[in-house]
Amino acid sequence: MVRVAAVDVGGTWVRGAYADESGLRGEPWRSPTADVGSPAALADLLAAEFDGPVDAVGVAVAGILGDDRTTVDAASNWDGDGWDLRPIAERLDAPLAAENDGDASALGLLARGDVGADENAAYLTISTGIGLGVLHRGRLIRGAEGGFVNLGWDGDVVHDGVRNPWEGYAAGDRIPERIAEWLDGEDRETILTGDGDAEAFFAAVDDGDPVARDYYARLKRINAAGIGTVTDLFALDVVVAGGGVAANQSELLAYDDDPRLADPVALDDYCVTGAPRVETASPDANLELRGAAEAAREAVREENRASEE
Repeated sequence: MVRVAAVDVGGTWVRGAYADESGLRGEPWRSPTADVGSPAALADLLAAEFDGPVDAVGVAVAGILGDDRTTVDAASNWDGDGWDLRPIAERLDAPLAAENDGDASALGLLARGDVGADENAAYLTISTGIGLGVLHRGRLIRGAEGGFVNLGWDGDVVHDGVRNPWEGYAAGDRIPERIAEWLDGEDRETILTGDGDAEAFFAAVDDGDPVARDYYARLKRINAAGIGTVTDLFALDVVVAGGGVAANQSELLAYDDDPRLADPVALDDYCVTGAPRVETASPDANLELRGAAEAAREAVREENRASEE
């Protein structure tokens, strides 16, 4: 039986677990990402945590990967221009494959059976940023940067050097900025101050503040435009949403019924190919780790194929 090491390098934690064909083995361990400042340090950590032999290592990372899937050209978690992850393969004496965390999560959906192999599906994460992993009939389409599709919503937002990206409007860290901007031209009475965080905004929505609810509807339409854009690009049947914002504010992505709004926002209005069903990922699914494990197993299969040729 193939035994692999699955690793997720997140913004707060590095997590890992052994895995085989039946899934993750045991509860994942975790260590602070802030303690890992170089590829060598990450390799040291993994060598200590994975104290037995493995057939391959899979790593999920929030970054843009090189074609060889061992180099991170740009990552939100680490300083510098990029990391070469090959020291991990050397320390663990096993082949390595890295995946963008959105792509890994999409593979995790497939591994868990949350989406069918005959479906066009996407994993959408809305958290500090917005990420996307796309599956076409069970095959991963790598590198889809969903958070940077151009919405052209009001023409004034620039985020990470890109004009009018979805992430610049609706990512968790950007929501307070947009609320503050919208309040600049607001003449209605509201409990919103423009100084609060996303949590304070959603609390005002729950309290029934009319201005907050109008802005909430605006965010729902922005997300509908983003979902509609990627749906039309990839003919999606299903979108599974995760990340902090999606998990804590699941109504933000619910388009059939939302008690916070008198007038619903229709996802169909933003999809030429028809609206996909939108679901929320299970919070204990460990999708990044499951996808990293699948990437590692694929690395083993590639080695086996090469040895047979």
